[in-house]
Amino acid sequence: MSASDHGANRSATFADLRRWIACRELVFPPQVEKLAAAAFARPELLAFDSADKIAASTGVSKTTVARFARLLGNRSLKEARCVFREELRRRHEMDARRADP
Repeated sequence: MSASDHGANRSATFADLRRWIACRELVFPPQVEKLAAAAFARPELLAFDSADKIAASTGVSKTTVARFARLLGNRSLKEARCVFREELRRRHEMDARRADP
């Protein structure tokens, strides 16, 4: 099942996607699963790196990177980056709030 089959769209959050994967409501082919594990462990990878660099650092092809973005319910990697960038912003804001006395 892809995120789009799950009813996800561009408004799906990082937490939504992680929950669907953890509950096996969103299941990927093996190479995409390998990329997903890396991307969810290190969201900065998808948020900022090029498709070439993502592919090289995770040991998958550029086609797999594009497929992952589509399976998340996005039309492109550029669109998928928004979810991962938003997660990094959220984490940064949480860290900033904790640091403020």
